[in-house]
Amino acid sequence: MDASVLLEPLPMWTSGESRAGSQPGRTGRLLAAVCAALAVFGGPAAAETFDAPETLSAFRSLSSNEEAYCSRIALIRKAQTRIDIQTYILTPDITGSGLVRELEAAAGRGVAVRLLLDDYGSHKAKPRLDRLRRLPGVEIRYINASRNQGLLRRVDYVLRFGQLNRRMHNKSFIVDDQSAIVGGRNIGDVYFRRGGVVFSDLDVIIEGPALTDLKRVFDIYWDSPLTVPLDDVAPLPAKPRPIQDPSPELTPTCSAPAEGQPRPLQPVPAVVFSDPPTKLSRAPDAAPVFDPVRDQIRREIETPSRSLYIVSPYFIPNDRWVHQLVALRAEGVEIGILTNSGRATNSTPVHAAYSKYRRELLKGGVRLFEFKPTAPTVEEPDLEFAGLRSRSTLHAKTFAVDDQKLFVGSFNFDPRSVSLNTEMGIILRSPQAAGGVRTYFEVGARTSAYELRMQSDRIVWVDSTATGEKVLKREPGINLFHRAILKALALAPIEHLL
Repeated sequence: MDASVLLEPLPMWTSGESRAGSQPGRTGRLLAAVCAALAVFGGPAAAETFDAPETLSAFRSLSSNEEAYCSRIALIRKAQTRIDIQTYILTPDITGSGLVRELEAAAGRGVAVRLLLDDYGSHKAKPRLDRLRRLPGVEIRYINASRNQGLLRRVDYVLRFGQLNRRMHNKSFIVDDQSAIVGGRNIGDVYFRRGGVVFSDLDVIIEGPALTDLKRVFDIYWDSPLTVPLDDVAPLPAKPRPIQDPSPELTPTCSAPAEGQPRPLQPVPAVVFSDPPTKLSRAPDAAPVFDPVRDQIRREIETPSRSLYIVSPYFIPNDRWVHQLVALRAEGVEIGILTNSGRATNSTPVHAAYSKYRRELLKGGVRLFEFKPTAPTVEEPDLEFAGLRSRSTLHAKTFAVDDQKLFVGSFNFDPRSVSLNTEMGIILRSPQAAGGVRTYFEVGARTSAYELRMQSDRIVWVDSTATGEKVLKREPGINLFHRAILKALALAPIEHLL
């Protein structure tokens, strides 16, 4: 069975998103466990036979939030010529403002700065960028932007929903064309801080030949006619406005590596994936600069002969995709999927859509795991619906094929990533790294996630602890009201918007 069909665009997948969220306790340890299994905390890399040494890139995983933030700050402080940042979300909070201050300092010593932001995700950052954009050598552009502000901007989103609902979901952080960070993290407290509501996420820092392609992707987006200078979207006030950063004393100082010397980078063949920026346009592109990420992934994974393991915070298959996964499983391919539980998700509608497909996947032999809420739960609005959620959310996006290839990037296995958002990522051709994902599913997932099973023709959630397994017959952490909401949303015709 060819797994390539799993990523073909489907007619029902045509619009919607707006998610953000989580870590500490076991949440932070989830990705640490994955990375420990990947054996990338140090030590020699496994022997490779793919390419000659001169063609290899080199990478190191960034699993902890503090390490991810401080790695970015270290790159900015070492920058000598240029910093290029492309991100979906930049929030003017503690770490977001802290990173902007570092960019201001870099620009002050003559480093050129280019900042490319999505208008939907980074709208609130515009006032905080006033001081940065006044500095020489700094350029800031927004992509797929509304040129209106305030109430008129909201009206614009209603009238131009089909266009403005598309989002640049890419994340890349390139310094001096020598080092880059690629993965799932945006820029803000939920991605970098240790406490509060934060995401459990995954990036890689990479050097070597892959930088050529990462730089090319950035330049093509930067030069796209869909980008607009910030000065055209929000004219710079003639008189500088005072900037009050929130609690700057709480910003990580990043004066030294959090855990001693940085772990060494591991040599590995790497392939960069990116959607073309024209995916943001409703008009089809006759000759796109890149093939869509879904097609690149389809070609890369080819036909799994042994295993396919997926980690995706937003996982929404459809009937055809479920059928293909079950068919692969029938052919002997091991398939494991980790996504958010109902209590851990920050998007109740997404969880409702996903929940419709659990039974058939489980009956077909696919192993399903749902990430546990790993910090004290609270009642607070979720980003898309006023339901209940935890203060910890899985946000990493990765998959491994046949213990040979590992993907890290921004791509979710959902309708939005397939058809609406632009996405990017990187395939690491490393049996050592990809095999580590299998190890996580076989060992680590038992403590950081619920395993779903069929028992007497009903779904149960198995909670593995130090004292043994506890079988839960109802979805854990979900009360009667929330269960009713999930059922209602599962029936609503909104899956194409997720």
